[in-house]
Amino acid sequence: MKKVMTLQAVLAGMALAATASLAQASPYATELIAYSSDLTSSSLYNNPYAVLGAPTTNFKNTWGSAATARVKLVEPAYNVDLNGDKVITTLNTGSYIIAAFDHQVENDPNNPYGIDFLVFGNSFYVGNGSVSDATNMNTYTLTGGIFSEGVLVSVSQDGETWYTFSNGPSGDSAYPTNAYLWDAENAVWTDTLSDFTKPVNPDLTVSSGDTAASIIAAYEGSGGGTGFDLDDLHDLYGITLDWFQYIKVEGISGFSGGEIDAFADVAAAPVPVPAAAWLLGSGLVGLVGLRRRRQD
Repeated sequence: MKKVMTLQAVLAGMALAATASLAQASPYATELIAYSSDLTSSSLYNNPYAVLGAPTTNFKNTWGSAATARVKLVEPAYNVDLNGDKVITTLNTGSYIIAAFDHQVENDPNNPYGIDFLVFGNSFYVGNGSVSDATNMNTYTLTGGIFSEGVLVSVSQDGETWYTFSNGPSGDSAYPTNAYLWDAENAVWTDTLSDFTKPVNPDLTVSSGDTAASIIAAYEGSGGGTGFDLDDLHDLYGITLDWFQYIKVEGISGFSGGEIDAFADVAAAPVPVPAAAWLLGSGLVGLVGLRRRRQD
């Protein structure tokens, strides 16, 4: 019996260790690897480091003033954040940034809609009239259009061999970032952050006359972002890319410049505990039963 308890303790420890390891990993890109020489950080939108970390949630929406705004699907991030840090990076033709996650971003079929990672820019849905934090999203109507710009996205396992989403999507397109949840009943913004690791349903479309509130509700708690599925690379390269760790974004010829705010690894269904349960329910449990019989 003592050996049985010891084995169970080991398995429990393995599950806790796996959980702790995942908890320490950031869902966002954490390291800047390389960037083009034009990104000198000398102006508001050419700081390559702005793409690291989580998407922007609040920003100063006027210059020389303390006025601030939440990032929402009808009002994107620009200027600087509440600490005065630059929030987005513009990629003109010839510009590029290579960043890295602190872990392997997996091609996981358990991810919502099969989407493996998200790229956040500063696209936004076009609406009828000006918008601010005080604007009632329940009555603010959209035209059905979206302001977006082109950014080419590539991924790599080693930072040398790249696989490019040459058929799209663009890194600065649908779905616009929506940082906070909207309280439709009371017609106010909440202080509850949206989930930046949850993709929007790729079947979601916006039509003229839709309210901003209805689209926020259709996001189902997601913070937005353009979704990418690693399986889409199979038709282009004839391979199945199981994971990547490096991501590259490049300006596209013909566009005035797309913007990048952040990159996120999509969160799948919880893995550590089910994995431990699988171990307990498979061969190792059989080993425990064998030891019991031998002790008996």
